Amino acid sequence: MDLMPRHLSLRARLITLVVLFSTAFALFFLLFFPARMEEQAQHWMLDRALGLTRLLANATEPALDFGDPIYGRRHLETLDSIPEAVFALLLLEDGTPLSAWHPERAPKEPLEARQGAFIRGQEVLARVQIQTRGGQQGTLLLGLSLAELQRESRRTQQLAALISALIIGIGMLAASALGTLLVKPLNRVTRVALRISEGDLGARGELDLSRRDETGTLAAALSRMLDRLYEQRALIESQVRELRSTQEQLIVADRRTSVGTLAAGVAHEINNPLAYVTANLQFALRELPQLKRLAQQGTPDAPSTQEEEDWEEVLKALSEAREGCARVQHIVQSLKSFSRGDDGKREPTDLRHTLETAINMAGNEIRHRARLVRDYQPVPPVEANEVRLAQVFLNLLINAAHAIEPGAADRNEIRISTQQGEDGRVRVAITDTGSGMTPEVRGRLFTPFFTTKPVGVGTGLGLSVCQGIVTSLGGLIEVQSEPNEGSTFTVVLPPCTTAARDGTDEPAAPAPRAKRARILVVDDEPLVGAALRRALGREHEVVVTTGAREALARVRQGPPFDVILCDLMMPEMTGMELYAELQRTNPEQARAVLFLSGGAFTETTRAFLEQHQERALGKPIDMDILRERLRALLEGHASPSSLPVMS
Repeated sequence: MDLMPRHLSLRARLITLVVLFSTAFALFFLLFFPARMEEQAQHWMLDRALGLTRLLANATEPALDFGDPIYGRRHLETLDSIPEAVFALLLLEDGTPLSAWHPERAPKEPLEARQGAFIRGQEVLARVQIQTRGGQQGTLLLGLSLAELQRESRRTQQLAALISALIIGIGMLAASALGTLLVKPLNRVTRVALRISEGDLGARGELDLSRRDETGTLAAALSRMLDRLYEQRALIESQVRELRSTQEQLIVADRRTSVGTLAAGVAHEINNPLAYVTANLQFALRELPQLKRLAQQGTPDAPSTQEEEDWEEVLKALSEAREGCARVQHIVQSLKSFSRGDDGKREPTDLRHTLETAINMAGNEIRHRARLVRDYQPVPPVEANEVRLAQVFLNLLINAAHAIEPGAADRNEIRISTQQGEDGRVRVAITDTGSGMTPEVRGRLFTPFFTTKPVGVGTGLGLSVCQGIVTSLGGLIEVQSEPNEGSTFTVVLPPCTTAARDGTDEPAAPAPRAKRARILVVDDEPLVGAALRRALGREHEVVVTTGAREALARVRQGPPFDVILCDLMMPEMTGMELYAELQRTNPEQARAVLFLSGGAFTETTRAFLEQHQERALGKPIDMDILRERLRALLEGHASPSSLPVMS
């Protein structure tokens, strides 16, 4: 959870964090150091008082033995040379004084008879029992003042406060210098990226690709992404010039193909980071119950309700993050389905649950523009992919919100209604009180790349994708709108003949653990390799390389690997080339290769994946499916061609 305000820059956050740490340390020093020094001074004072009393007891023993008060007083008067000395009493066995030094300063109330040194009020009192050689018994009572000790304590507190202020000041200066040092290279990359986004393509030459830190990695990734974007732009421009000479029907069809190609390239770039984010989330969710059990084992008492709620909140946050990754993955797949059709898994879907999911995602857009009204009538479930159907409703809700100017939420309304029509089909209507649309805009509403939003805000693909998803389900989208009278978008879908899932399915029995094996991970994205090693490292010996040539060297050195997880698209040497080399030099290791792919955006890659479909694992990787596949392969229960393909 982000504890810093979102409007703060990265440098400001870093400075704030370092200042907070230095302030916390300074406060700890201010509270701990004086108290510790005072405690040590008191111990020293007690030891000094007890030692001094024992010394005087030895010196005054003859006075007690012979009952000579003058001899005793003479020795007690040596205390005049000790500034903090207050009084001294040499007492007979019955408690009456034999000799005294400043007896008027002694406490008037009776003192406890315990031996040794102790603090009472503003004084240190020391009592020592005396046993003379002549058989006489007595007691020496000595009092020392703590005034000087308290003055030293105040000086120590002042010194600690000064040192704490210096720590905070040095921390602020160090934070400022550290923030500038760390963020300056990142700001440079950001400025270059902003200039490139504004059309200044020459700014790319200012990227510093020689750095070996995270900033250099970011600059290199941006440079590679620009290369691919330039290739895609060149491809799209070439296709557009060719399409202009054809009929309108061919123009639309080829444009859809171009968008599919671009979507595959974007999917490849998104799926790489999504792969290690998803793998790390699955690892965290897998390890969290064990961490909870370990944490509770060290606590003798039963965990409190607050502790249980905290664990549940962490688990809920990780589950929501994993669901968000799944949504990103499905959104990318939906963009590809715009030109290639919807091939997502369908199942009976409860529309009310799907609508609430979309409402939760669009709540921030709606909140400041209109009141949300739910008018749900009982409707049967529909057969659909719930995530993709939620994407349709999310897009329609956001469009409805954007049709209303913010700042007048009490005067505007977005109404969601569900009902079953007379023809048996389910109808979901989303009505807004926004600006409405002219007939010309309505006529082009579902045309790809058409948008009424400002440049950089809308792509013109949202409603086109929605129409493709709804059409693939056997439904349609109806639109009613007039200028200044709002709009109504109605999604019409056929009902499903089977019952919807209620979310109470029996949990699947855990799969048996695969035998331990040597696994080689080959991926040019280091974080993907790190995530796979983290997720599989307890069960298998995992070796990670970031290049195909390094992987070849590992294979040649031996011993052999049981499984090789290899990225398909890598610089210098691709996974396809690595596989071909293994087939030529080490066929046994070639049979152990499984490919990791974030998406194919070249004809060569698509052809290779179609030829070796049984060896393909799509990114992001579902770790449970991967573990089951590894287990089956390692135990010889299945060949690669008989196993399910992760898409």
